Amino acid sequence: MSYKTRTIQKSNYRARIDITSDGHLVSFTGSRGATLSEVVGSLQQSLPQQRKLLSTLMRGRYVEQVQGKRGLQYRSEFELEQVSAEMFWMLHNQFTTCSSQDELMHAFDSSGRFPFGAISFVHIETRERQMLIQAFHTFPDDYSIVKSTTVFSIAQTSL
Repeated sequence: MSYKTRTIQKSNYRARIDITSDGHLVSFTGSRGATLSEVVGSLQQSLPQQRKLLSTLMRGRYVEQVQGKRGLQYRSEFELEQVSAEMFWMLHNQFTTCSSQDELMHAFDSSGRFPFGAISFVHIETRERQMLIQAFHTFPDDYSIVKSTTVFSIAQTSL
């Protein structure tokens, strides 16, 4: 299920960013038709196995990089971090007060332990041949945050 969606159209690519019930989905399609997608979700989320380039369980911090077809490039850095209660609430409040055109935010219903639920926050920066996505997914029950920074780009020689 998609809660928030943003579509971006540039001369060299088209992108769609969705905040989902499990995390987020980004589909990046270059002008020559090749597509790279990033899915951040729970283990319960069913994903296709065919044409999958990467699959990583989130533990700690890691960096992934892929050279896709037709000049598409992907680089992502993920981190699962537990923070202090004070840091968690500070970040939670910052995410709920952001209202830029370059951001998507969804506040989920409470799980019952706290009077509010998790937040998914996505910041988007675009250039003519590149898109940067910074995503934060909060988990109030254990004061943890999944942070990711992803760059989708198109190589100069592919145009």
